[in-house]
Amino acid sequence: MTSPPKQVRSNEFKPKAFTDLTLLPLHKILLCNGFKLNKDSSSVNNPVVFNDNDKLVICKKEGHYLYFNTDGSNDRGNIINFCKHRGVNVSDLIKNYENGNVDLESHQIPQYFNSELNSAQTIKKFNEMSAYNRNNNEFFANRGLYDALINEYDTQIKLDGFGDVCFPHFKLSHIPNINKNNSLQEGELQTIQPKTMLTMCGYTKRLKFPLTKNTNGSIKEKPLKQIHYGAKGLEILKPNGLLNPTDSKQIKQIVITESIIDSLSFLQLFSNFNPKETMLIGTCGDFNFEIGLKPSLEAIMKILNPDIRIVLGFDNDTKGRKFSEEFERFILEKTKKAPMVYKPFCKDLNDDLKLSQLTGLKKLNNDSLNDFLEKQLLTYKKSSDTLKRKNILETFRKIDKYKPLKENFKNSFNEINKHKAIREL
Repeated sequence: MTSPPKQVRSNEFKPKAFTDLTLLPLHKILLCNGFKLNKDSSSVNNPVVFNDNDKLVICKKEGHYLYFNTDGSNDRGNIINFCKHRGVNVSDLIKNYENGNVDLESHQIPQYFNSELNSAQTIKKFNEMSAYNRNNNEFFANRGLYDALINEYDTQIKLDGFGDVCFPHFKLSHIPNINKNNSLQEGELQTIQPKTMLTMCGYTKRLKFPLTKNTNGSIKEKPLKQIHYGAKGLEILKPNGLLNPTDSKQIKQIVITESIIDSLSFLQLFSNFNPKETMLIGTCGDFNFEIGLKPSLEAIMKILNPDIRIVLGFDNDTKGRKFSEEFERFILEKTKKAPMVYKPFCKDLNDDLKLSQLTGLKKLNNDSLNDFLEKQLLTYKKSSDTLKRKNILETFRKIDKYKPLKENFKNSFNEINKHKAIREL
């Protein structure tokens, strides 16, 4: 008796049926080869997978699956490049996927790359949300951002039913030409060319109360501070008075950072930049410059004043510095002018803003901060006022969150005679 044929799962494939391996779902292949899914970092069009050595973002371009390594290296490309960079056999990866070495169904893998339907539903949901209400400004106030600044951009910001602040994302999209009846023009299906436009593709919700637990009740490694819906693109805010496309030439400067909050923080820090003529852009943690960001940035540059001033303010870490260098090269190539580059003193621009507001320092550097700390330390030593001492200690602790205090300063404070109930720095 012949054995019954093997039942093929929906996620399996037969290699002979494919001549182009880049058409296969790379995220699922990697999940069958030792990688795990990072659901917190993933979006509908960018699943993120990781193992002990790598954290990879998967994307899809014209039907082909691509990846890039979040370490900022040149480790990127398709499944062939993945194998070449690691000295592994592509046939082994495919075989593990075909044999179902991991039960993808039991991992509850979300349906990724369902972008068109998902984006349409997401945009509709965003547009139906409440307009931003300045009476519900705790999110911005907690980040040192004042109403006078937010009011210049508030028509593009939404609030969900929980009071979470939501920012729109935009990316370059291909829109089919349609006639007045909203149907494709007859007889031109073979030759019709789509319009290329910068359109809304999704939004990011910044949580008022970060999530600290997973759905199964276990504690998250890091609190979840934001959730993305739809496709990822660029977070963009234009001045309320310049929302019409014909007004684009009146924009005099762009501030580009990793987060729209950092872009707002830059304007809050530097009052010589007029928000009424400044466009704000946040990359929202997307480090895939060539595939994820460059096409949209090129479209933006085409419609703006060629003499526009561009400011970069990426995070003060290895990824941020490397990303800034990519942007500098791109902008120099496009405009023949170098951008203004702001290098945060702390981890990012928002921390710089909060440190500046806490200390009253207009210029943040090691010398100015050390002078401030030494003066506060001297006041603490001399003062017998319990409340004043308490306030100074609270200031030290807050500063330590934004810019870690040096050990010799902590030792100097800890050696001062004080009440035994006061904890050391």
